Amino acid sequence: MAKNEKQEHPVLNIKGMSISNVRRFSENVVAFTLSGNGLGLYGLKVVNGQNGAFIASPQQKGKDGKYYNIYSVYFAEDDEKKIIQKVLETAPKAEAKGSDF
Repeated sequence: MAKNEKQEHPVLNIKGMSISNVRRFSENVVAFTLSGNGLGLYGLKVVNGQNGAFIASPQQKGKDGKYYNIYSVYFAEDDEKKIIQKVLETAPKAEAKGSDF
C-alpha cells in the first residue's frame, strides 16, 4: 500500500453504547469505559493534543521500552466527536453512572 493511500478499517457502531468510569488524569487526559452490545472497552482516553481532542487506546510498555496499543478501535468521524463531547461533558461529574447515546 502506498504511503498516501488511506487504509480502511471497519468502524464500531456506537448506537446503544454507554460511557462510564469517567476519570480525569490531568487537564489534558480523561479516561473512560465504552460499553454495550456485549462489549466493554476499558482504558480509552480522550487526549487534548496539539491538533485538538482525540480518542487514544490503552497502551502497554514493551520490553524494548516503546509503548504499544493493547487493542485498536475505529470510530466514524461523527461518532468520535460525539464520544469526545460526552466524555468531556461527564468529566467534571465523574461519579455519574454513565451517559447513553
